[in-house]
Amino acid sequence: MELVGLFGFRSGKDTDKFEGVQTITAEGGSPVLTEHCIGYLECKVSREVDLGTHTMFIGELSDARVLHKGKPMTYAYYHEVKKGTTPKNAPTYRGTEENASQENQGQDARVYRCPICGYLYDPAEGDPEHHIKAGTAFEDLPSDWKCPICAAPKKSFLPQG
Repeated sequence: MELVGLFGFRSGKDTDKFEGVQTITAEGGSPVLTEHCIGYLECKVSREVDLGTHTMFIGELSDARVLHKGKPMTYAYYHEVKKGTTPKNAPTYRGTEENASQENQGQDARVYRCPICGYLYDPAEGDPEHHIKAGTAFEDLPSDWKCPICAAPKKSFLPQG
């Protein structure tokens, strides 16, 4: 999840996304992650199309490799299993994630949302990847706990519902 936050919710203008991350170099010179990555495709850009909120790059395949066997994390897996959310300012935001998540909350559960990336801390689930057990109230998280996606500090989270 840290890699999702690093590469998905931080700007390369402000952060060296490859600092401290293990990489190899593809044939065309692109850095390629080797941790938590099962393979890569490297393309030479042949055309750019301005789509308003995004630029679509059309390319010709120049290098590809399978690095590890495994199952890739899909967009659906990120949302459904990892409980990752899309920030409201993202072009892919649909506005239904928060409503669906709140419907699944227990009466006594107080869920907190990261205002930067939209990650929801649900005490019923905890944060097992960072050794926070299920049932841990937000108030009982360590003061130095950070959003597992974008590293926003605990104090920036907002209660939901």
